[in-house]
Amino acid sequence: MSRRTIPGVIVLLAILAAASPVRGGSLRRDAVVAVVETARPAVVNISALSLVQVPRRSLFDQLFPELWGVGPSVREAQSLGSGVLISADGLVVTNEHVVEGASEIRVTLVDGRELEAEVLGSDVENDLALLRLKLGRNARPLPHLELRRRDDLMVGETVVAIGNPFGLESTVTKGVISALNRTVSSRRSGRTYADFIQTDASINPGNSGGALVDLDGGLVGINTAIIESARGIGFAIPASRARRVVDDLLRFGHVRPLWLGAVIRPIAARGRDLLGEQGGHGLLVRRVLPGSPAAAAGLERGDLIVRVGDRRSADLADLRTVLASNAPGDAVRLEVLDDAGRHPVTVTPRTPPDDLGQRILDSWLGLAAIDGPRGVVVRRVRPGSPAAETGLEAGDRILAVHGRRVASVAEINEVMVADPDAPSIFLVVGRGRWAYNLTFPLDE
Repeated sequence: MSRRTIPGVIVLLAILAAASPVRGGSLRRDAVVAVVETARPAVVNISALSLVQVPRRSLFDQLFPELWGVGPSVREAQSLGSGVLISADGLVVTNEHVVEGASEIRVTLVDGRELEAEVLGSDVENDLALLRLKLGRNARPLPHLELRRRDDLMVGETVVAIGNPFGLESTVTKGVISALNRTVSSRRSGRTYADFIQTDASINPGNSGGALVDLDGGLVGINTAIIESARGIGFAIPASRARRVVDDLLRFGHVRPLWLGAVIRPIAARGRDLLGEQGGHGLLVRRVLPGSPAAAAGLERGDLIVRVGDRRSADLADLRTVLASNAPGDAVRLEVLDDAGRHPVTVTPRTPPDDLGQRILDSWLGLAAIDGPRGVVVRRVRPGSPAAETGLEAGDRILAVHGRRVASVAEINEVMVADPDAPSIFLVVGRGRWAYNLTFPLDE
């Protein structure tokens, strides 16, 4: 062997030594194994029991129920799912559909302990529920994963899904983030969900509510088996959206929508010159409520929103996704096209004011209402307003708003706060012995 080859041999030996097990270590203990060992204790198994009515089996049973008892029979139904511990004192996040209608919820920890849980709140729109475990006194802190905003997710990065598919506890699957901001429709619920994380890590029935974590052990999202027949495609609710939902459930018991104070209508331009890379789609501002976040940001009727946040588009799904993930007071960047050209606008949505219903009725419909001895009474109608053109008069009674009966002005506010930027207002108005259905479009 010549002297010239000695340095190369030394380098090769160094590489082999670095790649060999050292002090009992092993190449098998990679980043995925480390993440699973850390995260798996925070993922729990959820068993939800509910009572369901079973219809009578035959026409004879239906025609002569007195022979077999009155009403349909009742049986127990059990659903299985997963959940993620997000605090040391027993807060658990799971999917809403896992605990929907449950009369009893039991949670099994990785160490085998079985505990009862109560629902602190749930949100159907986001398919999320928040549970609290019933821990005894002096219970030791539980392993958990921190639920925090995540704005650094990358398509292609490795993720690990942990859950209990088909009742198989603590199942681990590995994949990558296949896509972000997916919009998915569910046959089971009939709803469309936006802003999902797509992954090729296997997520099957029973995985719903489990954890999707990255290689740093951070909680990326809450898994959901929204397409049960999918193969090689799984979805998770982003941690940012789950954090917003949990914060509202803890404070209010329900999710409070963020309020812009603007009525916005999606449009499609005939050519691409107007909207450019947005592909002919935008959001047209039709109304702006005085004193609202939209008014404070300088938005005006006729403005065209062509970009929402970092997205390359501006449609209602994009806007709703941003509002669902942001907390009150978080700034939202928009790109607006108006007579002066394209320019950025920053709007800061907040929770709706308690008197929002009164503001909308007064500003946009032109009527004022007060509590009367027989419910809500129209006190005043502004001449030339939409209410006046419809024929409303002082003394008329407002019986319902958006399909919900109201008995006070406070209830009107409550109904409108639930959908603060609705594109229309539907009222049922009483006059004498008659009731009239009136719809006021706001996006025309």
